[in-house]
Amino acid sequence: MKPNRRVKLSDLASKLGLSTSTVSRALNDHPKIPTATKKRVQLLADELSYHPNPFAKGLLKQKTKTIGVLLPSFKLPFFVDITDNIQKELKSYGYNLIVTTTGKSLKDEKEAFWKMAKAHVDGIIAIINQDHEEVSFLNDILDEGIPIIFIDRVVESIDANYVLSDDFTGSYTAIDHLIKTGHKKILYLEGPENLSTSFYRTQGYLEALKDNQINDTNVLSCENVDEVKLKLQSCPSSYDAIACFNDYYAFEALEYLQAQKVQVPNQVSIIGFADEPLCKYTSPKLSTVAQPCEEIGKISVSNLLNEINSLQINQPTEFKTIKIPTTLKIRESCK
Repeated sequence: MKPNRRVKLSDLASKLGLSTSTVSRALNDHPKIPTATKKRVQLLADELSYHPNPFAKGLLKQKTKTIGVLLPSFKLPFFVDITDNIQKELKSYGYNLIVTTTGKSLKDEKEAFWKMAKAHVDGIIAIINQDHEEVSFLNDILDEGIPIIFIDRVVESIDANYVLSDDFTGSYTAIDHLIKTGHKKILYLEGPENLSTSFYRTQGYLEALKDNQINDTNVLSCENVDEVKLKLQSCPSSYDAIACFNDYYAFEALEYLQAQKVQVPNQVSIIGFADEPLCKYTSPKLSTVAQPCEEIGKISVSNLLNEINSLQINQPTEFKTIKIPTTLKIRESCK
């Protein structure tokens, strides 16, 4: 810690080996925090002369009725659809919306979060770009009294509210459908390794094969959509179906197979994930797993406003991870 720098909740948490939220609850005498933990926290707080941020306290008393939304980009219709549903829900509560993108680098993501915080928003709804190892800046923003709801993707080291698609079950259901319709050699095109969505969808694929007593796993890791065709060209094994991390991987796979004169779905079935608008216009129309954009928007807004109201009355928040069911959409690209 630098000399003369204000001691933050994250400093206490780091020294005690606790999460920031646990330290906050301990200082607020939350009934679920053990007495011994409360004493440890209070002793260190006294020792380091910790005081709650007066700026954050002031903000809590003066709502701006504005919520910030942070997205990796505006390129994917999924992000735009989520934002549209968030805006509709916020409008019904009389709130305004500020939207910005985080960019690809950690530096850009930090800057985007802090710009939003300095805009005096009451809270933030965020889809992080990737799972960075260094996320202390998020704890610093939470220390400022600005709650964050994370949607779609998980930041493992941050204790907060999450609203997610049930990626594991969605992927599992898609693979199980392929198996039940006669497919035995299912190739999986995996997404970037630093995304929680990619991890859970891959686990769904593996678990579905295991539960159906299929030992022939075949996973090709693709860090981005541009790698899909290259990986398919070098794939040494045969397959009768391709399941994909997202619809854009599936579009590339479909284009590759058609260029190779492979008939879809007669020879190889393809299934994506997300249900992007273009799925209905490919030939054949793409089967996919639809994500619940409307529900994610509504629940994330409801949870964030509840957290804001809890902070107003100094009531500790019970953080939750809510997973919303997906929907399997079987169209023409599957048998």
